[in-house]
Amino acid sequence: MSKHWRYALMGALTFAVAASQADNGNHSLSDIASTAALAMQYRAAEQGYEHIDVQVRPLDGRLALASCSQALEPLPSNSERTLGSVSVGIRCGGKEVWTLYVRGEVTANQVVPVLSGALRRGDLIGNNDIVLEKRRITQEYGGIVTEIEDLVGMEARRNLDPGSPLRFNDLVSPVLVERGQTVNIVSGGGGLRVSMQGKALAKGSAGDRVLVANLTSGTRVEGVIAPDGSVVIR
Repeated sequence: MSKHWRYALMGALTFAVAASQADNGNHSLSDIASTAALAMQYRAAEQGYEHIDVQVRPLDGRLALASCSQALEPLPSNSERTLGSVSVGIRCGGKEVWTLYVRGEVTANQVVPVLSGALRRGDLIGNNDIVLEKRRITQEYGGIVTEIEDLVGMEARRNLDPGSPLRFNDLVSPVLVERGQTVNIVSGGGGLRVSMQGKALAKGSAGDRVLVANLTSGTRVEGVIAPDGSVVIR
């Protein structure tokens, strides 16, 4: 935990700690819950989430933990998950050493691209198909596409409803080259580029490696499919 966060946390909890120390020698459960809530909020903010809401699950009223003589400290998390159902360890590092794990639900508002209209399987996504909307995120992105440039030009893998956030598994790169298709083979380097005609021996999308046969010599070479559908030999 950074020194800045520790000081901010101590400042926010000064009153709660003082109240807890007068509570029959037992540490205030509300202080523990507040510390946990702040830690959950801080961790979600570190991941770039905004407008974060934390709901800590009620602690068992029968707990009787010794009043801590030092500011409570959240333990480092063993999980990368910061939204949804999360848990944080709260430790008393004073002479009354104890640790309690607190669970909570964390959500956030996030602007994400969604579909402005329905798409059918096989449709290509254009700029006009996307709008930005603020959504309540209740779990990690889980594959949700957050950048418009990652959507434009992609093909819908299935029928998609308007208003839907898009996940990477909803999309597929469109096939640019079909098996048996005549393609431009581009090779060379150092400012010298040679283009020739070839036949694709497999289908593929931009970035895929495919075998092509030179139509003149019959020689087979492997190249990478470029966004314009040519095959570049590197």
